Amino acid sequence: MIPAQHLYRANYQQEKGGGMVPRSKPVIAWDDEGQALVVDERSGRLVPANNVRNFTGLSEGEHPVVGAIPGGGWSVRFKSPDGTVMEDPLVAWTVRSDGTLTPVDTDSEGECQPSTAMSNFDGLVGPGAQARTAQSDSSV
Repeated sequence: MIPAQHLYRANYQQEKGGGMVPRSKPVIAWDDEGQALVVDERSGRLVPANNVRNFTGLSEGEHPVVGAIPGGGWSVRFKSPDGTVMEDPLVAWTVRSDGTLTPVDTDSEGECQPSTAMSNFDGLVGPGAQARTAQSDSSV
C-alpha cells in the first residue's frame, strides 16, 4: 500500500429524491496494483474505490480547508444577464493547506458559497474602494 501523496477524489452518483446527486470520497492510498483506496465506513477498512456502488471515476482534489479569516471589508460583485451589477459583503476567506484563499459570501438563504464559483461572478472589491450600487449596464 502506498499512501496518497497527491490529492485525488473518488466520485460517485448517489440516489436521492428520485434522482442522482454527485458525491465524493478522498483517496487515502493506492494498493500495490495501483488501484485507488477509499474508506468503507461500514467495515472500517480501505477498499478499492471502484468496488463502491455507483463509482464514476477519479478527479484531482483540492487542498483541504484548514482555516477561515473574516471578510475584512471586502465585497464580491455579481453581474446579472440584464447587466445589473450587485455587491455583497464577503463573510470570510477560507484558507487551504497550500495557502490558497477563497472568498466566501452567503446566498439569500444564508448558506455560504465560494464567490468565484458562481456563474455571474464579476470581481472583488477591496476595502475602501468606492462601492458600486446596483445599476443597469448602459451598453445593453
